[in-house]
Amino acid sequence: MTDKNGVNLKDGSVIDIHQTVNGRNLFVVLKFNDINELDVRYAHDLTYKYEYDVRELLDLDEDFKEIEIVGNIYDFMANCA
Repeated sequence: MTDKNGVNLKDGSVIDIHQTVNGRNLFVVLKFNDINELDVRYAHDLTYKYEYDVRELLDLDEDFKEIEIVGNIYDFMANCA
């Protein structure tokens, strides 16, 4: 799967959905091994799992993708060490 710029979604991707859910627009994909078992968390608090339909959040059923990958949490963590 790719975002609106053609960047591949992968483990650790930080995505901007360009709208808000519960007042938040940034999410982190922690597990992207299986499309049916995605683990998506709110970027402001990684202990808070996204509780709605992940397929809808990521525009998986739409031809026009709005999401944008803006970074990777693992790259950020590596730079902190």
